[in-house]
Amino acid sequence: MRILENSKIDSIQLSSFWGMNKIKLFKTPIKSNFIEPPNVVPPTNYVNSNPSDDKILDSVKNEIDQSTDLPNNDSSSVDEKDDSSNLHSIKAPLVGTFYLSPKPGEPPFINIGDKIQTGQILCIIEAMKIFNEIESEVSGTIKKILIDDSSPVEYGQAIILVKIDD
Repeated sequence: MRILENSKIDSIQLSSFWGMNKIKLFKTPIKSNFIEPPNVVPPTNYVNSNPSDDKILDSVKNEIDQSTDLPNNDSSSVDEKDDSSNLHSIKAPLVGTFYLSPKPGEPPFINIGDKIQTGQILCIIEAMKIFNEIESEVSGTIKKILIDDSSPVEYGQAIILVKIDD
């Protein structure tokens, strides 16, 4: 009894049901000394560590402009001094693995310098064992393939640059 008197137990409940005895102890909740943290406002001037697609596109445009040796896998000639303002960035519509050919060992869907049409299959992005064919949104000439074959891509990441036909 003395133990109960010195404890913070308020009441005891004894019960018996079909030979089973239960003892329930109740005690008053202790007031905590919890101090609410002050309202913290997140910083609004943070710097994004990932460069934007516009910066990537600008750097690639500059690289293409400075290029003097543009590989050409097609018999048609490619004008190396094309206006970079006509470049269109094709972006990954989903997260997955980027493939240039339908199967390993087969020729790629596209090569740098190829002429393409709207709706033409450019590559495949595999996500969760589903192979999604990525079609061209524009007609033009492939200027640069920004992703290596079998590399991961993020949603919205620029994967191919196309010089739009006039």
